[in-house]
Amino acid sequence: MINKIAAGEVIERPASIVKELIENSIDANASSIFIEAKEGGKSYLKISDNGKGMNKVDAKICWHRHSTSKIKNSTDLFSINTLGFRGEALASIASVSDMTIITKTESEISGIKINILGGKEILNETTAAKTGTNIEIKNLFFNTPARKKYLKTIETELNQITDIITRYALIYPKIHFKFKHENKEILNFPVFKDNLSNISSIYGKDIAKNLIKIDYSNIFKIKGYVSKPSLSRSNRSMQSIYVNNRYIKKNTTISSAIEDAFHSSMMVNRHPITILSIDVDSNKTDVNVHPQKAEIRIQNEKDLYKDVYDAIRNSLENEDLIVKPLLEKKVFDYNFDDGFVDATKQKLLIKEENSIQTSKQPDMKILGIIKKTYIVAEIPGNIILIDQHAAAERILYENYTNELKNNEVITQELLDPAILELTPKQFLVCKNNIENLGQLGFITEEFGTNTVIVRTIPIILGRQFDKSLFFDFLLEIDKGKLNSLHLYYHERIARMSCRNAIKAGDTIELPQIKKYVQEIFSKGFPSTCPHGRPIVIKWSFYDLEKMFKRVV
Repeated sequence: MINKIAAGEVIERPASIVKELIENSIDANASSIFIEAKEGGKSYLKISDNGKGMNKVDAKICWHRHSTSKIKNSTDLFSINTLGFRGEALASIASVSDMTIITKTESEISGIKINILGGKEILNETTAAKTGTNIEIKNLFFNTPARKKYLKTIETELNQITDIITRYALIYPKIHFKFKHENKEILNFPVFKDNLSNISSIYGKDIAKNLIKIDYSNIFKIKGYVSKPSLSRSNRSMQSIYVNNRYIKKNTTISSAIEDAFHSSMMVNRHPITILSIDVDSNKTDVNVHPQKAEIRIQNEKDLYKDVYDAIRNSLENEDLIVKPLLEKKVFDYNFDDGFVDATKQKLLIKEENSIQTSKQPDMKILGIIKKTYIVAEIPGNIILIDQHAAAERILYENYTNELKNNEVITQELLDPAILELTPKQFLVCKNNIENLGQLGFITEEFGTNTVIVRTIPIILGRQFDKSLFFDFLLEIDKGKLNSLHLYYHERIARMSCRNAIKAGDTIELPQIKKYVQEIFSKGFPSTCPHGRPIVIKWSFYDLEKMFKRVV
C-alpha cells in the first residue's frame, strides 16, 4: 500500500514546506494562517493556524511516515476529498530540519509540544497552547548539505514562498493569510465575502475591473475569472488553475483550452490572466502523480477541454469581446509550377551567404512589388526579392540598437508619473531590484502597499509608458535573465522593431521603397531580420536560365 501512495521526496525547498503546511491548515478548517520566515525560509519557518488542531495521541505520531495518511486502501486513491492524503509531509520535514510542533484541540485543556531533530524525537511535553497548530522549522537541510547547496538565493526562495501563499489566497477568500519575512510584513490578505473583492486585494483594482466572470456547468463545473483580451501577460505566471480547490501547476488539457479560447482575440505570445476553479468528481481524478501534488490526471480529457473552452468562449461572447478572425493572408498569391518548387528544393534560389558585402548601393533597378510584400529588383547579374517587412524591421532594429551606447540607456521623465498597483510578488521583485530597474531606465519608488510610482522610462521603448511592458520586465528580472543589458534589450528591441515596421500587405510608394533598399544596402545588407527570417533572396541570371532550361 505504501508503495502506491509514496511519490518520492515532497520537500525540496522552503516553498514546498509552506505549501504542504498550508494545505494541512486548510484541511483542519483554519480561518487564519500566518507564515513567518527568515533568510527566505532557509534558516527559519513558522506556520501557525487556528484550525481544529491535533490531540495528543495523533500529535505524538504525526511526524512518522504515513501515520496521518487518509488512504486506508488502494481504492481510496480515487476518492480523495482532502488536500493532504499521503502523510509524508511532516515526516519529510522532520527528517531534514529541527522541527517543533505545538498543537491543541478545542476539547483539551492543554496542548502538546514535540521537538524532532533530523528525524529523532528530542522533546515531548505538555504545554499551554491555543486551539490550532504551530509548526516551527529551523536549519532546513542541516544534515543533507548536498540538498542545501541547491537552494537558491534568499530573494528567489522568498519569491517562491510569496507565490504559493498568493495562489492559495486567491481561491480561499474566507481564510486570513499573513506572511512576514525578517519581521517585516510582506503579505496580508484579510477575509472577504466574495472572490472578486479578494482578487482585487491581491492583484489590484486595475486588474480586477478588467476581469470577466466565468460560471459554467456541464460535465464539469467551472467558475472563476479571466482577463479581457486587452489585458495580458508575456507568460502564464498569472494563470492559476484549481481542481477541487487544489492548486495545480500543470495540466496541458486545461492550458490548451484556455489558449485556444482566446486564439482569435489575443496577440500572439500573450496570455490571459486566469483564476479558474474546476469541480470534478473525485472518483474521476488522480492527484497521486507528482511528489508535490502539483499535477493531476482527470478522466474524460476531451470533455474537460470542451467544457473549459466553452466556458471561456461563452463568457467572451457575452461580453462582445470575440474578434472575428480576418481572412488568412497567403504568403504568395501565385501558384508556381512544380519546376519552380523543385528548383527551390535544389537550393538554386538561395545562395547561402551570411551577407552580401557591399560598401555602397550597386546599380539597381526597382521592378515592382509582389503581393504588397516582396520588392522585386534587378542588380548587375542578379534578380533579388526583398521582404519589405523583414527589411524595415532590420533597419529599425539597427537604428534602435545604435542608441544604446556604453551600456547607458537614455531616459525621459514622465510628465505624469505612473502609479502602478502590483501583485505582492511583483512588488517584491520591484522593491528588491530598484537599482537594476534604474539601469534599464525605470526610476521607481515605493508608493504604499504593493504600489510603486514610475517617474522615468527608457526612450528606446517608446514615448508612451506601456504598463504591460514594465510587468514583462519584472517577470524577466524575477527569472534571472538580467545577465547583460544589451542581451536583455535585444528581444525587446526586436519586438518593438517588428511591431513598428511596415507589414506584409501594407502599401508603400516608390520613394519609400527606394529608401528601404538604400538603407538596407548601407548597413552591409544583413541577411536576416532580428528574428532570423531572411531579408533577401537572390537569383543569378544563370540560375534563372538554368531553371528555364536555357542552359545545362
